[in-house]
Amino acid sequence: MRVDVTDLEQCKKAVTVEIPEEIVTRKINEAFRQVSSSTRLKGFRPGKVPKDLLKARFWDKIESEVIKDLVPEYFEKAVEEQKLQLVGQPEFEGELHVHENSPLSFKVVVTTWPKIELPQNYREIEIVGEKAAEVTEDDIMEVLKDLQEQAAKYQVITDRPLREGDLFVFDYDATEKANPSWSESKKDAVATVGSQQIPPGFSQNIIGMSKGEEKEFEEAFPADYAKPEVAGRNITFKINIKEIKEKVLPEIDDDFAKDWSNDSLASLKEEIAETIKKRREDEARSKMVNSLLNKLLDSTSIEPPEIMVENETDALVQDLEFRLAAQGRALEKTESNIALVRKDFRETAIRNVKASMILEEVAIREGIEVPPEEIDHHVQLLAKQYNKTAEEVKKVYKGKIEKTLQERKTLNFLLDHALIR
Repeated sequence: MRVDVTDLEQCKKAVTVEIPEEIVTRKINEAFRQVSSSTRLKGFRPGKVPKDLLKARFWDKIESEVIKDLVPEYFEKAVEEQKLQLVGQPEFEGELHVHENSPLSFKVVVTTWPKIELPQNYREIEIVGEKAAEVTEDDIMEVLKDLQEQAAKYQVITDRPLREGDLFVFDYDATEKANPSWSESKKDAVATVGSQQIPPGFSQNIIGMSKGEEKEFEEAFPADYAKPEVAGRNITFKINIKEIKEKVLPEIDDDFAKDWSNDSLASLKEEIAETIKKRREDEARSKMVNSLLNKLLDSTSIEPPEIMVENETDALVQDLEFRLAAQGRALEKTESNIALVRKDFRETAIRNVKASMILEEVAIREGIEVPPEEIDHHVQLLAKQYNKTAEEVKKVYKGKIEKTLQERKTLNFLLDHALIR
């Protein structure tokens, strides 16, 4: 086998491979024998059909089998021989044809992993230390009040009118004078006075109303209101208050703590303090990691292959679609909008790819690997989270899990060796 590698632009190379004539001939003869043994032609016994007749009738099939058997095998050998680290899919140039008594040549354009020159001091990058803020009693009380709100109950009120914070049940008819064809009605709607689910003007109009009372008023919705069907419009409402409920907050005491799986209020406070402390420590560590990565990126010259940037951009666009779907929205998939979104994501994609390549280079130099049992553990966690089998998760996520865990280990290694001042 003869292999010739030519450098093209950026990280692309042209790989020309020549498979020797004797190997091609042997493979052609094998293909002829297979075709001959399975061919039934009138006037000829099985396996006795003349080669010229077989070639005239079945050469396309024979040629296809030879190419299918030889090209992938010898391309892989060429890549291994030349020690090429490929990125993305190879692109075969021109049409492949097989000729008897001739070698088989093919040319492939490949994208290779670029040479990465890490700074000599990558083990001792200087960064500013970040300290997690101390957890105060006010911090703990803020969480306790959130838990108190979550545990709130509502009791029916009949002896007073609506006020801020009340939950109320109501019927309404909505119309628009500027557009009489539009209207909306609903029975037994539920809302809270002063909440973000209703506009401020609405709450101001209903405060002071009593059960059974009816009222008509006009509400001007802001142009950026969350519901586009009423945004920027003046809507007339006729409402009828059917029920008023007052929020009742539980006392923050030992009984309250038991509702949150703790024996006492003191124990609940300790748990909250530990959770806040852990979150702040993680945030401080995250800031140091970002600082470290930024310094590595600034001091490492690297031009990532375009195919990797495109793939990362694809992933960012897909993530945006998922996030919008979770909000009940959808990405506008017009050609112009997708192009704009991809343009906005490009710098982020380039940074992500550069960071990933740098971390992989460090992992290779330092021999940082992820044990199979650690990968299996995370596969099991994902399987439980997504209600899938471990095999289903491995098919989709195994490579990504291993890459994520290796990057995490590499960042920990770099942070442990960094000079923190």
